[in-house]
Amino acid sequence: MAEFNGRSFLTVDSKGRLFLPQGYRDLLGENFVISLSEDLKTPAFYTAGDWEKKSAQLRRIPQTDRRAHGLLRMIFSSTFPAYNTDAQGRVLIPQALRQQYGLGEGSEAVLAGVGTTLEVWNAAAFNNSLAGLEGENAGEALDYIYDTYFSTGIDVSKGDGEA
Repeated sequence: MAEFNGRSFLTVDSKGRLFLPQGYRDLLGENFVISLSEDLKTPAFYTAGDWEKKSAQLRRIPQTDRRAHGLLRMIFSSTFPAYNTDAQGRVLIPQALRQQYGLGEGSEAVLAGVGTTLEVWNAAAFNNSLAGLEGENAGEALDYIYDTYFSTGIDVSKGDGEA
């Protein structure tokens, strides 16, 4: 399974393309998918295999579920399969996604590795997202993660590993 880490700062060119660094291209493989990030806040790249797993989960939701149907419409209409890079390692971000997420010509963008996805952010939006996780907000988020997923009885807030 591919694991995306790190971040790269790039500029969207005049044709709506971004250069994908070689390491990310290697992880994505020859054909990949552009869709929405897990939190629906920005476009993201998925390997074909990871997208197939996610898509299979989403397809289990009946289209007759009116509450979920709008969300399914948003996700699947924002999904572009069988993508690849050109000979120079650039990928065209679909126009609909560029417009919706502030990735127009000349805009600064951030490729952010988030485990199984590679997110594409407008740089200002990315910085705002990180700023929202500073200080007490980060502590609250960490508490939630530890309590929900890693509950071990250790009080991580002390920082010394003692209960």
